[in-house]
Amino acid sequence: MKKVTIVDYGCGNLLSIKRAFDEIEIKSEVTNEKNKILNADFLILPGVGAFENAVNLLKINNLFAAIIEYSKKRKPILGICLGMQILFSKSFEMGENFGLNIIEGTVEKLNKNSFIDKIKLPHINWSRVNFKKKVKTDYISINLDGKSFYFVHSFMVFPKNQDIIIATSDYYDIKIPVIIKYENIIGFQFHPEKSGKNGLEILRHTFNSF
Repeated sequence: MKKVTIVDYGCGNLLSIKRAFDEIEIKSEVTNEKNKILNADFLILPGVGAFENAVNLLKINNLFAAIIEYSKKRKPILGICLGMQILFSKSFEMGENFGLNIIEGTVEKLNKNSFIDKIKLPHINWSRVNFKKKVKTDYISINLDGKSFYFVHSFMVFPKNQDIIIATSDYYDIKIPVIIKYENIIGFQFHPEKSGKNGLEILRHTFNSF
């Protein structure tokens, strides 16, 4: 039976994520052991805080290269919030910092392309997630399209390939990419572990879809 492995690199809501999987009766473990991570069935990359700090912690814990190596196995990875952002090429949070570069693209200030002078940052709120038409027949979009999830962030992803964006959320005049799917990788900008029954449902579906 496949199991969820939650990467402990010192930057994430580890216990909250584990409790969420416990609630939907999916076995999980929290670890920073390289061998366990490389042999995982389904890897969770959490993250709370700043991009540069998260990348440095991965390197300090000798996990930066391990995550890249794991991604080449084509096994599933779920990046949550900052954990999704560090999968990208680089971020412009507090300077230019390079990420795992598993997904081509950048991470930039939420209001980068906004025409509104004053936007409240960070975006801390329950916001609706809207699935793109191409995935409307998917079970997940039928049940969760237009439902609300919990967000805490000031930066967003700008994928080079816009086709990997499968859901967005509106914030002022900004359309935030909030779910991306690239090969074996799923990314959530919101926190499913803090999003009640909708969060549990999306975790369950994501796990079962691989």
